[in-house]
Amino acid sequence: MVLFGLMLCAAGVLGAALANRLALVHDFEAGNFSDAIRRADDADDFVDAAAAFYGLVQLAIVVLFITWQFRSAKNNEALARPGARFGPGWSIGAWFIPIANLVIPVMIVQDLWRGATPSTPRGDPRWRSAPGSWLVGIWWTAWLLSLLRFGASSAALRDNSSLSDIETGNTIALGGTIATAIAAVLAALVVWTLSHRQLDTLRAQRAIYDTASGAPTAS
Repeated sequence: MVLFGLMLCAAGVLGAALANRLALVHDFEAGNFSDAIRRADDADDFVDAAAAFYGLVQLAIVVLFITWQFRSAKNNEALARPGARFGPGWSIGAWFIPIANLVIPVMIVQDLWRGATPSTPRGDPRWRSAPGSWLVGIWWTAWLLSLLRFGASSAALRDNSSLSDIETGNTIALGGTIATAIAAVLAALVVWTLSHRQLDTLRAQRAIYDTASGAPTAS
């Protein structure tokens, strides 16, 4: 959760750096070339530093998010949800399969959401027919849009001699960075909500067990 907040900050810094370089391009297009080399170098350095910070935070999030997803999948098994389409190992492996990593991870999270339905009894295979989450769908859409940033790397933009192309690349990168900020907020909500849903499901199962066994219900 802390890292998602840090990613929001990193996306804000990178967005500011890209907006600064876009403003510089607009100045050049308007014919304002005063101190052009220094200003261009400063703008590029700002983007490079912001992109490095962004990349480090993203790397940390990837490691921890995959770990969280694996543990959530193990929780799904502990809640006696039989017939899962993807076992816990897929929560790790799916992220490293090209193309499939654009689809399978979100399918796993949706299944985890379905498995964390407190009203579904233990061992009931109908858990897979429970409704998924619109929150998960919106988060994944925002995350896919955030990948646009990688289609416009700072190196490619710097080496391009056309101001129009540089402007287009920076605009795409800025759009991807904004999507990253949105995805970070939504991902934090997904982690928080799904984790609590699993806990609520466990409590519901314990209450049923305690009632059936005559044991006092835990508060």
